[in-house]
Amino acid sequence: MFNSLNGTITGHSFPQIYLSTRGVEWQLEVSATTFQSVLAADRSAPVRLLVYLQVREDLMKLYGFWTEAERRVFLELVTVPGVGPRQALRILSGTTVRELTQYLETEDVQALTRIPGLGTKTAQKMILQLKGHLVLEESSSASGGTGTAGGPLEELLAALVEMGFDRGNARKSLQSLRDEILGDDALDSEKGLTEVQEQEIFRRAIVELSRG
Repeated sequence: MFNSLNGTITGHSFPQIYLSTRGVEWQLEVSATTFQSVLAADRSAPVRLLVYLQVREDLMKLYGFWTEAERRVFLELVTVPGVGPRQALRILSGTTVRELTQYLETEDVQALTRIPGLGTKTAQKMILQLKGHLVLEESSSASGGTGTAGGPLEELLAALVEMGFDRGNARKSLQSLRDEILGDDALDSEKGLTEVQEQEIFRRAIVELSRG
């Protein structure tokens, strides 16, 4: 229903941010990371926050996010049994997207339980359900009109995930195929892929991932 809100910050009291858009003032709950990013932004310029609307019989609440990566992780977190929106925000306030991804991929329960409010049982549930699904770039889709990040491999990755392939395995396959096709040029961060090369990588990744 809602993807983002663009407006002027009219107030803040953690974890709430107040955003005015054309005469309507919205109250959004945010993580500490988004809160700090909002306060650091140019207050004279419009701010764009990505949003998630929680709807229950007795409640409607908006949650705001500075980056698409943070929102995607939030949406994954609330699918874990016992983790609601409030706890998902607390988790995002206690670590970064990159660190959380690393903890899950390495099954580091000890590191996860150092996040305030996160116990051992919930950490284990998160690993069981989210390992391989949170391989995200923390810088993707920043708000405030900065656009999206990632490039062609991220677009191919999104397509493979949409097809049902594991995100972690898909990313490894794409990166390996890119290095193979570009050869010595793979070390050049400025070296892009042609459309034909992208199509070849995508086709071969599907074959490789289908074989397991």
